[in-house]
Amino acid sequence: MSVTFYPHEDDLDVSSVQEKLEVLLDAAERYKSAVLDEGAKILGEEEPAEKSKKTPRDIKHAFQWQEIASLLKDVRKMSESTPESRKSKIDRLNKLIEIYEVLRGAKMPKLEGVRLALVNEVKQLQS
Repeated sequence: MSVTFYPHEDDLDVSSVQEKLEVLLDAAERYKSAVLDEGAKILGEEEPAEKSKKTPRDIKHAFQWQEIASLLKDVRKMSESTPESRKSKIDRLNKLIEIYEVLRGAKMPKLEGVRLALVNEVKQLQS
């Protein structure tokens, strides 16, 4: 059985940060839908006691976290010297918040802490 990675390597060949954010958001939505569809199939087929016995070989979908981590690092390093650059950074952080919200919906509740940290960072930049 093969594992499907989100986003696909081909999708990441874009140049700008904004385009990469769009690719990651789209990949997060596809990943969420795949995980939730898989969970619905498992829930319908197995006994309730068996559904907690998922092993790594049962995983069919994976998200490429190194891409989102490097993008988060790049966005945090952006300049805040002018109002335009600050607004640009806020917009990109808001897009990252949206990505983390989608991924949190894919049965990853621990991502709420990262999302809240990004929300706080945006609030600090706005004030």
